[in-house]
Amino acid sequence: MKRIYIAVPVLFLFLATSFGCKKFLDVNQDPNAPTKVTENLMTSAILGTFSFEIAGGYPVRLSSLWTKHTAYATAGPHEGNYYLTENDVDNFWRYSSYTDVMSTSTELIKKAETNGNPSYAAIAKIVLAWNMSYVTDAFGSAPFSDAFKGFDGVVKPKYDSQEDIYKQIQTLLDQAIVDGAKGTGLQPGTDDFIYGGVMTKWVHLARTLKARFHMRLSNAPGYSATTQADLALAALNAGAITAAEAPTMTYYASANSDNPWYQYAIDGKWSLTTKPSIFYLNLLQSTSDPRLPFQVDKVATGGNAGTYVGVTNDAPPTAITNYSPIASFYSAQNAKLNLLVYAEVPFLRAEAEFLKANKTVNAAVIAAYTDGMKASMRLYGIEVDNVGTITPETAAYLTANALTLVTPSATAYNRIMTQKYIANYLQFEAYNDYRRTGYPVLPINNEVYPGGTLDISPYLPFVPLRLPYPSSERSYNASNIPSDIPVNAVGAMSVPVWWDK
Repeated sequence: MKRIYIAVPVLFLFLATSFGCKKFLDVNQDPNAPTKVTENLMTSAILGTFSFEIAGGYPVRLSSLWTKHTAYATAGPHEGNYYLTENDVDNFWRYSSYTDVMSTSTELIKKAETNGNPSYAAIAKIVLAWNMSYVTDAFGSAPFSDAFKGFDGVVKPKYDSQEDIYKQIQTLLDQAIVDGAKGTGLQPGTDDFIYGGVMTKWVHLARTLKARFHMRLSNAPGYSATTQADLALAALNAGAITAAEAPTMTYYASANSDNPWYQYAIDGKWSLTTKPSIFYLNLLQSTSDPRLPFQVDKVATGGNAGTYVGVTNDAPPTAITNYSPIASFYSAQNAKLNLLVYAEVPFLRAEAEFLKANKTVNAAVIAAYTDGMKASMRLYGIEVDNVGTITPETAAYLTANALTLVTPSATAYNRIMTQKYIANYLQFEAYNDYRRTGYPVLPINNEVYPGGTLDISPYLPFVPLRLPYPSSERSYNASNIPSDIPVNAVGAMSVPVWWDK
């Protein structure tokens, strides 16, 4: 994909760069830039950047191609063909994550703790842990305990193992839960773009993330699936988010404040060629999934007007306007961005109960799984609760995809993860779940248009297993990069991360 700069809200960009870049650059004081920034401004900056650049940015744009939620309908080679370079991932690692979000979060934690403002520290710890999960899930081992120490002379931070990173992430979330419940000091308000300063919601989010990350290690070397399931259930039972507390970021129908998917795929700032894939569209259509019109829009004009038409990772045979765009629910200029969907909570519970029961279906699995399907549909306003108003099509879908006490183990696991995959449309978590469980079964990106041929074969015979380390690390911190990860991008993407081995 071609790289261009996208306009983001000026506040986010200015604040992030004001105190993020200082960790990497030794420059004289700019009289026009603040040296001391308050907790409320720092909070707005990290939330805005995390939403736009991470949860709605490069990681999910890339992973959505690999999980086949979308395809890149243009001539390759490109990411949709599993072609990636060390330069492609550099902004995600170096600037968006380490310089902007995580460095600033670290500064905010220090400032808030020094000033006696634990609510701000809690938010920063959650964002730091959350962003670090994106980094380690994408790259594996990475600097964390030794990062953000530039002023202390650490210019080549050592890499922590992924196992140690996840221990640190869990510790940060535990600390955030304690800090978020204190209620002392300055309290966030409108500067908290996610929850408006309601700290109980942040605490619930931290517990939800703890459950997610416990399940991330369900197949990790030396870890027990049942133990991880018990840990995940304990976190959920302590108080996870409700449907009303699912974290979103609000965007607006105005330049520089609009939804990232709108900027990326709809209005042409990047291109118009990222669209729902043929594979994903066929999955929804073949099962008469009632969520289809909320995830994929019909073609608006031309010979295919009024129909659903997906794309592949090759240039289409006709104009790109003849293919379905990402639905406006996700891609309208003022559409909210889902940072995490509530349906993940019951699906986490369903999988945890399933693993705890030695991969058998019991009443707890069925209840949580059914709640997950219904929660996903409620997100779009689809009626699932009132027998008198639920449509026959929705009722038939729920029945056809239900679990029973005699559903075979492999079938049950596939259904749980496939439904979670659909619920996690355009979420990075779908990529993590696929690597961790192998579900849903995803063919490689070699589909062709009807009557066409494959122009460029995928660069790998399987879905990439990680991202290559970025060019900046290869240039400035190469001695600390794990030696088992090849410099060559294709070779690197062939090596699973630790929890996937």
